[in-house]
Amino acid sequence: MDQFEVTQKDFERVMKTNTSFFKGKDRPVEKINWFEARDYCKQVGKRLPTEWEWEKAAKGGSTARYYWGGQMDGRFAWYKGNSGKQTHPVGQKKPNRYGLYDMSGNVWEWTSSDHESRGKVVRGGSWRNSAISLQSSKRIPSLPIHRFHYVGFRCAQSVSTPSQ
Repeated sequence: MDQFEVTQKDFERVMKTNTSFFKGKDRPVEKINWFEARDYCKQVGKRLPTEWEWEKAAKGGSTARYYWGGQMDGRFAWYKGNSGKQTHPVGQKKPNRYGLYDMSGNVWEWTSSDHESRGKVVRGGSWRNSAISLQSSKRIPSLPIHRFHYVGFRCAQSVSTPSQ
């Protein structure tokens, strides 16, 4: 799993476009539909994580409500209570135990998984949501054609295991 959400700088370098609402080279790219997120990951030799890979990575070995513990803690996430109604440069909050940043808050993140009701699963909550949306188990559906100024993504890479 990538350590950070894909930034506008990285997305623009590869895809030659940036449709983000909140501009800033180190802010997460947003207003990206699922197809664009998938294509970016393919271009850099990676893929979107499944929602279960995403959750395991987000929890960082924790079984608590949030990957940092049982109560909301603004030192770990940008959300409605501290974001100033906007995204922020990635990596400014404390990471989880796996060293991953912004697994809760800043922007929801696309996954490769289909939602049972329809659409794709997004995870992690965003700058515009209350603390309850930032719980590591929270998941919502979104149609893959939609672009929102509160949805971005990060890539994952499969790890080969030596055969025995």
